[in-house]
Amino acid sequence: MRREVRLWIEAAHEDLVDAGDAIQRGRWFRAAFFSQQAVEKALKAMFFVVRREEPPHIHTVTELYRLLKEVGFTLPQELEEQLYILNKYYTITRYPDAANGLPSEAVDRVEAERAYNLACSVVKAVEEHAWKHS
Repeated sequence: MRREVRLWIEAAHEDLVDAGDAIQRGRWFRAAFFSQQAVEKALKAMFFVVRREEPPHIHTVTELYRLLKEVGFTLPQELEEQLYILNKYYTITRYPDAANGLPSEAVDRVEAERAYNLACSVVKAVEEHAWKHS
């Protein structure tokens, strides 16, 4: 596996650890944010594998995925259909003006756990693909 791919995937795993820790502490908004970050980093790793280029400086996971899908990378349909869920967590979990209040009041346990489980599945699928194709 290329060094760049490995580093991005390792960073994604670190974000999953932080998301899991946040869930244990009841910090739902932090768990959702780190879940989004994990998927963003995992998808950026795939740019080196399938597009053979540096990832773009964008943060919308559905946009990153669309760019990867253009060149043949696909996630299982059940994951692909849920990616949009993570997009909002890049901003509402960080900025009061994006959350219309405190970020800590913008995400509940159900949302955080859903984001975390989705992120774990996406990172796993990306990692498996990266090992097979890099």
